[in-house]
Amino acid sequence: MAEATIILTRHEISTQIDILQAIDAIEHAMGQFELGHDYLPPKAIFQLPVEAPGAIAACITGHTREADLLSMKIGQERGDNLQRGLPTTNSWITAFNPDTGELLMICDGTLPTMYRTASAAAVATRHLSRQEASTLAVIGAGQLGRQCLRAVSSVRPFQRICLYDMNHQAAEAVAGQMMDQLSVPIEVTDVGTACSQADVIVTATNSRAPIVRSQWVKPGTHLSCMGSDLHAKIECDPDLLGRCRLVADFVEHAVQRGEVSQAIEQGLLPRTCFAGTLGQVINGTIAGRSGGDQITLYDGVGIGIQDTTIARTIYDQAVARKIGTRIVFS
Repeated sequence: MAEATIILTRHEISTQIDILQAIDAIEHAMGQFELGHDYLPPKAIFQLPVEAPGAIAACITGHTREADLLSMKIGQERGDNLQRGLPTTNSWITAFNPDTGELLMICDGTLPTMYRTASAAAVATRHLSRQEASTLAVIGAGQLGRQCLRAVSSVRPFQRICLYDMNHQAAEAVAGQMMDQLSVPIEVTDVGTACSQADVIVTATNSRAPIVRSQWVKPGTHLSCMGSDLHAKIECDPDLLGRCRLVADFVEHAVQRGEVSQAIEQGLLPRTCFAGTLGQVINGTIAGRSGGDQITLYDGVGIGIQDTTIARTIYDQAVARKIGTRIVFS
């Protein structure tokens, strides 16, 4: 008998799916990926020949043995959508039974992408930051910044959070909305203050120009850089990158499209600049940091097995809680 397909809206995911359950799942999946247990085809990313500037479309897929799931995500990015009152990114995830090919779930992909990206930032912070880190800075107060606030603040005993966004009013609104949820003081500051006072910095923007300056980052800081998933994007001063122990989610993708890709192209960093991957750190194959004064940086471009893992987390919660609409196509 054919399985029913679950259809989930973004509202259902935002109100009824627990992001914090994804953090350990993402951590486990990234460790397993380094052991060769999963299948990760290359991303398909292309610029559309339309009048809208920066019209990007992408297809990302992955299969994980642990999740026993195949996911395919279609994503779109339109930089002008802010002027239209629309999100700059939209995506949809389909999840399949890898044995039968049956479609198990169709859901909004934008919020799950934020969930898995924020979860990866939290995992990197767990393994690369100093255990006594007490101040978190989040750069960017959009949907990704919101989820990073929620996820990253759960892995260290932060006593203070600094939040910056170029839209000061948006940052103030997010701080007010999330203060009670996190039970940690959130202070909206300028970017220099946020970075210079932080033990952990998370960047969550679509910036095409450096935001975080090297002179603001003190020894011992950890950075989870989550916004640069295309070669044109960059969030950190290239001078800062040379001071850091660099760790990627997937080195091949990171050197092409990650935070370091422009510095590599300009000859400021070698293609061998990464110490290794976060999965290797999780598995204990390489060290996360070698000392308290070392600056560590996680270059999180995003990989398909993270989408598959978040899809499994969402699907399991939807089944257990009877969330969403069921349809049998056959």
